[in-house]
Amino acid sequence: MRQSRAMLSLVVPAYNERENAAEIVEFVRAIRERHPAYDFELVVVDDGSEDGTHEALAQVLQPADHATIVRLSRNFGSHAAITAGFAHAKGDAALTLSADRQEPMEAVDDFIRTWEDGADIVWGLRITRTAKPGPSEWMARGFSKIYQSNSDVPTYPREGPSQILVSRGVIDALNSMPELNRNILAMAAWTGFRQERIFFHQLPRPHGTSKWTTKKKVKLVLDSFVEFSAAPIQWLAILGMVLGATGLVALLTGVGLLVGGLALAGAATLVSGVVLLVGGLILFGLGLVGEYVWRAGDDARRRPLYLVRSVSTHE
Repeated sequence: MRQSRAMLSLVVPAYNERENAAEIVEFVRAIRERHPAYDFELVVVDDGSEDGTHEALAQVLQPADHATIVRLSRNFGSHAAITAGFAHAKGDAALTLSADRQEPMEAVDDFIRTWEDGADIVWGLRITRTAKPGPSEWMARGFSKIYQSNSDVPTYPREGPSQILVSRGVIDALNSMPELNRNILAMAAWTGFRQERIFFHQLPRPHGTSKWTTKKKVKLVLDSFVEFSAAPIQWLAILGMVLGATGLVALLTGVGLLVGGLALAGAATLVSGVVLLVGGLILFGLGLVGEYVWRAGDDARRRPLYLVRSVSTHE
């Protein structure tokens, strides 16, 4: 158990969450009252909102709330926003929370208790999700399982993490990493600090709809694999060998049919299909390798991960 009074930073990335501003602040106040042994700071990263999210927050914040609002110059994405939150967090640890208030108070209790017991990284995993079952949800679940088995971060939860608590040592490590296209959760797993898990039932959004679009999900999948896994390229190499063997069999079959004078049209169709399939997969492979090259170039340009428009404090 930690002996001195510690501070916990509550990091909330927000994009067009004006309707939830008051509830974010009220939840943080409730956390502070429930855990009087700790100091808390709220760090909200306004990720290029266009609905006045930061103004709504400023209207409900009071000096006692000890809050910082970081406004980014445009929408850079939730993982860039979390990174900005960690960069501005002053606490001994930081806990990410959703702007749409989907974590119950009991989950926060478990996060803090597990941190007190010595964990440097605490994964928040959802027992139940409010998202409707469908292709997008199935893809998200499948990605976490495949990624955990085929990357350099075997501690990445197979269930798919929702929120995370990280100690100061992990925050400092993450702040030193320069990747532009990032999965900040996978980066935390990669650090190798002591990691534990807590589980909770996700709450429904009180207002609005999720800003986590399919396009953003697909980009995260690509970023995650490019950062920590060579598996897609290895899969392509294996697939290439299989298709090469298949093509050889098809070629020999076609020669045999030609010699025998049987089913010439069928043989030609078969060979044409193999050629088109192999050609399509070659193009797919080149595109995949291009993703790796593009991200390497992105990092080589050394542009900042995000740009800050303003930082305001309320204390």
